[in-house]
Amino acid sequence: MFTSTNASRLRAMAETAGLGIKAVSAHLDLSGPEAVDELSRRINFAGALGASFLITNAGPMTKRAGIRRAIDAVLPRLEQSGVTLALENPGHGRGDLLGNARMGAGFVREIGSRQVCLNHDAGNVFTYSHEATQPAEDIGAAIDTIGHAHLKGVVSRDAGWTFCALGNGAVDYLKYWRMLPPALPVSIEMPLRLERPQHRDPQRRNTPVDMPTIRAALQESLRFVNALEAARNSAM
Repeated sequence: MFTSTNASRLRAMAETAGLGIKAVSAHLDLSGPEAVDELSRRINFAGALGASFLITNAGPMTKRAGIRRAIDAVLPRLEQSGVTLALENPGHGRGDLLGNARMGAGFVREIGSRQVCLNHDAGNVFTYSHEATQPAEDIGAAIDTIGHAHLKGVVSRDAGWTFCALGNGAVDYLKYWRMLPPALPVSIEMPLRLERPQHRDPQRRNTPVDMPTIRAALQESLRFVNALEAARNSAM
């Protein structure tokens, strides 16, 4: 998948549609035995797309040393390509190296490279903590290390979590938006086909989401983000 041919094809499709590609999410466990090769392919792919960020999870806290070795090994490639590696906090599981923003910030500061930052996923904060933490409560200890953010709406019910347009879920984005640096790149993430019954790991429904539903959710999310930005500007 991560070939130069596929990168050229995807970049051309985006440009034809009048779009640019700012960030690429291509997750892997950075503690795995093939992590350096897998990460290198992803860096090359992101660079060929013209993306500024490559987003991935890190891995378990117990494999911290291996994760650090993999990142150190690709730092020259990151610098050469101009791609920044953005490490994302997980939305499920336990014992992750990036379990919260404070832990992630400590790891990024230890690396000490401008080519490595955090991708703060606001929805993941909410679900990984099992609703114990809102993203605004998490982000304060890590503002200086966050280079990119994901915005994701989560509906909370007794039966579990589902995902929705921004502004319709249980994640408090009003406080969160006020804490984000104004120029920080953000992505709207809408995994509308996923659900988490009984708050377990994500499952994908068999039936695809139809395009009108996707368009409507995206338009609603854009209106919500624009309203957040307007409210922040009026308060300044």
